[in-house]
Amino acid sequence: MDSLAWFATTPEGEQLGKLAAQMVQVEWTTVPIWFAPFEPFRWLITMISSGYPHAKWLAVPYLLLALLIGFLVFWRMKTIWWHRLTVALIAGLNALLTVGGGYIAVNWVNAIATYGVRWVVPENTPFVLANLHTHTTQSNGFLTPEQTVLWHLQRGYKVVAITDSNTVKGGEIARSFVERTNLPVTVLVGEEFRGKTHLVLLNIRSDISPRDFDVPEAIREAKRQGGIVIAAHPWTSKHSVEELVEWGVDGFEIVNGSVLGDEKLQALCKQRKLAALGNLDFRSDYTPDTATVLPKWADTPEEVARALKEGKCAAIYFREQVSVGESNVLKGWFGELKELWRTGATTNLIGFIFWALVGWAMLRRKNELRNPQNSLSLKKFVTFCLISLALFALSASFLVWTMARDLKKVWFPPLPTVIAIWSLACFANWLIWWRIENLNFLGRTKLK
Repeated sequence: MDSLAWFATTPEGEQLGKLAAQMVQVEWTTVPIWFAPFEPFRWLITMISSGYPHAKWLAVPYLLLALLIGFLVFWRMKTIWWHRLTVALIAGLNALLTVGGGYIAVNWVNAIATYGVRWVVPENTPFVLANLHTHTTQSNGFLTPEQTVLWHLQRGYKVVAITDSNTVKGGEIARSFVERTNLPVTVLVGEEFRGKTHLVLLNIRSDISPRDFDVPEAIREAKRQGGIVIAAHPWTSKHSVEELVEWGVDGFEIVNGSVLGDEKLQALCKQRKLAALGNLDFRSDYTPDTATVLPKWADTPEEVARALKEGKCAAIYFREQVSVGESNVLKGWFGELKELWRTGATTNLIGFIFWALVGWAMLRRKNELRNPQNSLSLKKFVTFCLISLALFALSASFLVWTMARDLKKVWFPPLPTVIAIWSLACFANWLIWWRIENLNFLGRTKLK
């Protein structure tokens, strides 16, 4: 595994960071063999989805893939033009549904599964590990607040802040869960204020929305509520770091996921002795990239706040995995490839062999069924197309509903339910497509 580095802004923070880099171990768990049929799909979805600075960029490769598949189907079929166009359109929509739903399914599985990396902190250390920036299903995360707490506990964190977008609801749910279960983890209630500049607001009592506050006002309101303010991924900020310091932020994310703040940000934090945090910006993952190191006595939200305000904290991260100043698409892509290989190389190989055999069996079956007399009535063709489009619309609506935070004001369907609906819809749609294409790419399909 890559070596651990640290960053801190005070002597106490330096001591904590150095100790953590020396003492914290990393434990890898590989994907079980029974996971083999799913593993190639996990690799495919991860590789076409990784490296981008924002999830909105995923629409580009997904749409290009759908267009490519649609074009190939249209090009290889030799029937009348409207039949070719319809079959190609449904193939493209099916491809888009497969990778779009697959993104949600893979991220959910990555989060709930037990493979990947966990921090191992020896007993009787003078520090604990924290992640103070997380998202749950109350915004655009893949785990419920309760599951998010358990994920962090299983991965070696003892302190976690639930910071859903513009709402404290997820944090309140998580805090109640920990109080009921007496879990050995400290939960901070907070939110990520997603205005022109994103802020992690910790230990606040009520929502602070960009509809009601601009960035300076949000900082003042968080302080009025007794909270502390951390500038999230400041390299994406619409305001300068100097402005944020002037407005009263208590610290900065010096590491967010696999991005490390540049020398200017590091120098400012050290000069002002501001808190420097390593946060995951967690939505779903199986390899925690960074952590904030806190004194062991920081075991309540109030004590965590005191440690941050006094700069008694440090960020630890993997030296070889971070890019400086902004997201690096290629580095992110190769980093994901490296982690995928480490967690499931053998299982993935078995998975590819499995699907190769399935494909070979399907091609044999297809050749056996290929028959000039094998025709499909126009009525059935239209019926199958309408069913396929209806299934696409239904499952796509559920997928959007679960991931769009603005649609979650009252209720949203549980992710396992959505993934089950998506799986059935994908399977049915590809079977329907197989039927309307009539098992024939060579042009012998006929319509009555």
